[in-house]
Amino acid sequence: MFRALGEGDLDGVLSYWDPRGDYYPIAKWPEAQPRHGSDEIRDFLVSFRQGFDRFDSTLQAIKPVGDDRVFMSVRMAWEWKASGLSLDGELFHCFWIRHGQVFRQEDHVTLPGALRALGLTGETLEAAGLGE
Repeated sequence: MFRALGEGDLDGVLSYWDPRGDYYPIAKWPEAQPRHGSDEIRDFLVSFRQGFDRFDSTLQAIKPVGDDRVFMSVRMAWEWKASGLSLDGELFHCFWIRHGQVFRQEDHVTLPGALRALGLTGETLEAAGLGE
């Protein structure tokens, strides 16, 4: 799914999603209200990707959390077309899986926020039981 997003293959991205899934982008970003179902998620991803001159994301870690959740961290290097604003840093994705498909995704800008969303305690991956 991550590879498909980087290649701009939205059909590939959505093939991993339950058609009734829910996506919660970073709440503080513009246009980041929750998206429900394949059509709304696709519309968000299209408009989001079109807003960038540069959209580089590098997978840093992916960790299963039980049988139904996945934690992912990425290093992002993005530049918006309209403003020229650059963003370099970490982004944390939380996925909930049912019947082999994503039915919920939340994005977070802090590791503790992502861990809390997944029902874990601690400020680091090691403290949350997700260390190496």
